[in-house]
Amino acid sequence: MSQLKRRILVFTALLSILLLLGLQVHWLLYSYRIEEALFSKSVRVALNQSIAALSKDEDMCQSMQKSISCDSSFRASRNHPPHVWQNLDRQIRDELALYDIDLAYDLAIFKGKDTLKINNLDQLVGASCYRLSLNSALKISDTEIGVVFPNRYKFFMHHMGLMFTGSVLLILLIGISFFLVIRYYLKEVSLSNNIKEMVNNLAHEFRTPISSISLAAKMINQTPEASGNSKIQKYTDTIIEENKRLQRQSDHILQLAAIEQNNLAFRFETLDLTIILEEAIRSIEIHVEQCEGKIIRQYEKGSFLIRGDHNELVHVILNLLANACKYSPDLIEITIVLKNSSKGIQVSILDKGIGMAHGEKKKIFDKYYRIPSGNQHNTKGFGIGLYYVKEVLKAHHASIEIESEPGKGSNFSIFFPKEQEENGTKN
Repeated sequence: MSQLKRRILVFTALLSILLLLGLQVHWLLYSYRIEEALFSKSVRVALNQSIAALSKDEDMCQSMQKSISCDSSFRASRNHPPHVWQNLDRQIRDELALYDIDLAYDLAIFKGKDTLKINNLDQLVGASCYRLSLNSALKISDTEIGVVFPNRYKFFMHHMGLMFTGSVLLILLIGISFFLVIRYYLKEVSLSNNIKEMVNNLAHEFRTPISSISLAAKMINQTPEASGNSKIQKYTDTIIEENKRLQRQSDHILQLAAIEQNNLAFRFETLDLTIILEEAIRSIEIHVEQCEGKIIRQYEKGSFLIRGDHNELVHVILNLLANACKYSPDLIEITIVLKNSSKGIQVSILDKGIGMAHGEKKKIFDKYYRIPSGNQHNTKGFGIGLYYVKEVLKAHHASIEIESEPGKGSNFSIFFPKEQEENGTKN
């Protein structure tokens, strides 16, 4: 995954988490407002019912009228019959209980700017108060009853209980999880970069001994002792062939590292695709002949000019030919079809190998993926060849498709469109 895609992924994940948290907080506040509205409505209905009951009790109304007509600055005296306020308090409490409001409150009577505080004096200061007019019950103008709930916020939290606690825990869990995911992701990225750098350095370090082994094997072949000894020639030939294979694998690793770091430079020029195909065929033809196989060419007549990097395209075709040999254990028969169309040039590489299931076709171009074959490891490789093919073709604005069935071989088709953009680096 490119660095830009990683940043987009992290940004998208972070934005999603923030939106989720914002939505959770919004619903939490919305639920709180609903709970507060229901509470206020219940309190006002309870007070209305209490005032309605008070209107029917003439003795109590008269006692309250006398109390309110006194100086409102004193709290309790012989002019304030205790049973009046006790009855009123009990009436309000009973009505509140009908709405499941069992909460301590402070009670007050307001007349104009004067306040007759029945319960706790200090609790009314600065607190929100539910007030309703007593004019209809007491026939005294500008008189109100007020109820204050000092612990109403705790009451809301208690009623919201599970939802509030669950929301807070969910927000914390999401935040901690996202933090840990980002932390482990950064560690994995750092580890991946270190591994890539190590592999890249190892591949570079392999080049010197590979060259030395190749040179030594060729010098041994040229000695008089080797010319007259078939076993020595056989061993040196084996060393040279295996050394070439090791060289190719080392080159693949370096190319893959360059692609991953977006610094694989392409030298685009006008190329004849038939020359590219023939050069790749020559590199693998000896191996095919040794296995008593054959390569069949089916080239249409005409011009097959494209814009591309010569060396990289040779490696692409060579990778596909090597795969055709690798997965053709019984009979190596490869057919290369080259043809023109109105939209572009198509190259098809067909084999009669083991083929693959439909589900495998979507995965074979993934990095390090190899078709599973149980516990057998008859085919060699690292699973980076087809990934490399896909990335190089993408840089050439070309596409590759595959048709395959188990036991019937595979057909890899490369299509170069007519309108190719010239670009010296990987997009």
